[in-house]
Amino acid sequence: MIAIGLGTGRSGTASLAKLLNAQRDAHVFHEMNPSCVRFSGTPRPILNAIDEFQGVLRGEPTCMLTVDLTRRPSIASYDALAKKQRITLIGDVAFYYLSYVEAAAAHNAGVRFLCTRRDIGETVRSWIAKSRVNRWPSKYVADRLSCLITRQPFYRSANYWMAHDGSRWEPDPVWDKCFPKFEAASMPDAIRKYCEFYYKEAERLASVLPDRFRFVETNRLSEAAYQDQVLEFVGVARDDRVLEPTHINRTAPS
Repeated sequence: MIAIGLGTGRSGTASLAKLLNAQRDAHVFHEMNPSCVRFSGTPRPILNAIDEFQGVLRGEPTCMLTVDLTRRPSIASYDALAKKQRITLIGDVAFYYLSYVEAAAAHNAGVRFLCTRRDIGETVRSWIAKSRVNRWPSKYVADRLSCLITRQPFYRSANYWMAHDGSRWEPDPVWDKCFPKFEAASMPDAIRKYCEFYYKEAERLASVLPDRFRFVETNRLSEAAYQDQVLEFVGVARDDRVLEPTHINRTAPS
């Protein structure tokens, strides 16, 4: 079984990955390879990942997976996979899969897609907090003085959702390219537009791929019966399902 999870980010994607990873003989990454993709226009890394997942299910060496090893969570997940003797469920969960769902579905008929969904207002507030550049008080003073001396921008936050020149918001070469960009009066407005766009497209995908794409309501992920439904959709046999008593919130991407 191959499972691809997606969602806006700050929407329960890590909780979904945690549930899937809890299954017997399962290994599901969270944001496995962001360095090699853009939000749209880079289908080959996605299709390669699907082929590599299929290879692992056939028993091929796990070292054949393409994983972004510049990120500590990816390194830990990759090393954990290498220690497993048998894999029957594998995949990845990341917000940047949205544009590639149809291509991946056409490429491999066995892939199932799960899209987490959370209240947009809560998601906007969570992204604002996550994108803030946090500093210890002493670090704040040192950075502020350094920027004044060198005449460099003093960044208070990143902004993944609006095109910008780096004079106000901190550029991020990995994550900036992974989000679509919107014209908006403010960053919160841009994030809201992003979420609205994301869910509209996800609803379209759910209508054209009804047997392979479903929403996962984040506020229900702590319910055992709901987890059971999600795992049934993925294809986990009833007797093999492992339910998680709680779900987690994650400060991602990281």
